Amino acid sequence: MSGTMLCPGCGAVVPDVTELRADHLYVGAAPGCWASYTELIGRQMADPGLLEARMLSVDVYMAQHPGVAGRQASQSVWGHLIGLCLALEFGFDGIASARAKALVAAPNATFDWLEPPASLGPVTVLDILATMTPEEHRARVERWAVSVWAAWAPHAEEIRKRAKGLVEQ
Repeated sequence: MSGTMLCPGCGAVVPDVTELRADHLYVGAAPGCWASYTELIGRQMADPGLLEARMLSVDVYMAQHPGVAGRQASQSVWGHLIGLCLALEFGFDGIASARAKALVAAPNATFDWLEPPASLGPVTVLDILATMTPEEHRARVERWAVSVWAAWAPHAEEIRKRAKGLVEQ
């Protein structure tokens, strides 16, 4: 390893590693941050009690690493922010949120670019990896979700409106 770098998405100090992604390059994450995220998802998949935390973590991480304006990044950010809204404001569980988001991601759907806020929240994937118990893990994922959703507050009404359409279906 050749040192550390700041992740352009979440601002965490992460290992400066070689990029290993062949896909998801539209996600605005440093390679070391993406490696931490894949480690997190692996831990969550190994514990069936963390299913809800895993589903929420995907939305949080992607919303915290929006990348740059473009069709794929815009669709990703919108979908994951709608997922956060459904979970935090409408009480959807992970499965219900995934079903609703599938309706938003229709092939002909269009999404304007949402200009990311200067800060995308103080909690990062590294904070979740530092947890020791499933209870602490779930609580910290929830705090991560709340902090990222709060960071996107300038766009919350737009996102809420689209999410509300899914709730009413």
